[in-house]
Amino acid sequence: GRRGSFAILSERGLEPHDVRENLKARMPSVDEAETLKLPPGEPVVEMIRWTRTADGRVIEYAKGVHAASRFEWSFPFLIPD
Repeated sequence: GRRGSFAILSERGLEPHDVRENLKARMPSVDEAETLKLPPGEPVVEMIRWTRTADGRVIEYAKGVHAASRFEWSFPFLIPD
């Protein structure tokens, strides 16, 4: 939808509460290297994400494999008092 997946989940009574993302650098499989057109020796970063409701129910799961040299993650956060 135009308002994004979190809005759609909320409309269906599945209010997102927290998101966890795990990032793992590793060497690609042969299929991944071919699909991503990687040069020999280039690693990938695998990202797995879970979005949960306040009671811990997983409402979204995503997995992506990205060429390490072509992807960047940024994690801004507030410093607590």
